[in-house]
Amino acid sequence: MTQPQRAVRHPDVQATTAVILLVVGVFYGFQAVREGIGTPSDTGSGFFPLIVAIVLVIASALLLVQEWRAWRVDPALQAKSALDRAGDDEGGALEGEPRTRWARVAGVLLASLAVPLFAEVAGFVVMLSAAVAVIAKIAGMRGWMRPCALGVGFGVVAWLVFVYWLFVPLPAGVLGLG
Repeated sequence: MTQPQRAVRHPDVQATTAVILLVVGVFYGFQAVREGIGTPSDTGSGFFPLIVAIVLVIASALLLVQEWRAWRVDPALQAKSALDRAGDDEGGALEGEPRTRWARVAGVLLASLAVPLFAEVAGFVVMLSAAVAVIAKIAGMRGWMRPCALGVGFGVVAWLVFVYWLFVPLPAGVLGLG
């Protein structure tokens, strides 16, 4: 019987990510306020982005505090952090850690970038559905039926939330699904 593997903690990476997302959230919040937030009964174009920015800043700050507390009380994390900064002689993962699958990372980034790049032509809902299906497949979902069903379901939910309930027009593309 094999022992379950414990999740490998990367405190420096997690803390760095939290700081980056905190900065992005603050920037996004300032941009939202510049757009005008309006009032709760008559929202401006920056109202919902401001809410997203506030949630992002709070979540990032909580993650940063959590990582700082874990690092402060755990000498093993401090030693691992020092090893991470020193690096290893093979240029890869430390022993026992999984290697990063850069092809998957690149695939997810390309699928995510395709949405804003081609939304005007193909339609936002179509591109979002396709991107979610491709990302699900890259992440390891078996077959094509399940990733496509997930993508279509995600597209339908996005259309219902933004177009039907919030009256936010989305790029319709050549199919007119906006």
